[in-house]
Amino acid sequence: MTDKLKLIAYCGLYCPKCYNMKISYSSKNLLNELLSAQKKGATYLQDDPSIKKILNKLIDLECIKFCRDDVKKSMNCSIKICCDGHDVIGCWECPDLNSCKKLKKQFYDNCSKLKKLGIEEYIKQYK
Repeated sequence: MTDKLKLIAYCGLYCPKCYNMKISYSSKNLLNELLSAQKKGATYLQDDPSIKKILNKLIDLECIKFCRDDVKKSMNCSIKICCDGHDVIGCWECPDLNSCKKLKKQFYDNCSKLKKLGIEEYIKQYK
């Protein structure tokens, strides 16, 4: 499995664009900016120490293992089970994609783009 495919869920979701990942990355950046400002004399974190605690909770939303890496996480995923049953790496390769009742519209749209663009081009649209 390529590193790029690892970041695309069976349903076509590009993991770095998931809201949990976005919130985690943004929180990490904000915390770093606040720590940098603190070194320059700003007192944001000293004035309200709960800010750092809240940001750390948001940072923890980051996925450490993606569904393709974590067998336990994906074991009960109906989409992964269906992909395995059709012997495809993702819904975008499934011959039944257009008639699928399992995929939500967002995932169907992702898979339609993936099918049309291919993995490389699909990922480029998010860079």
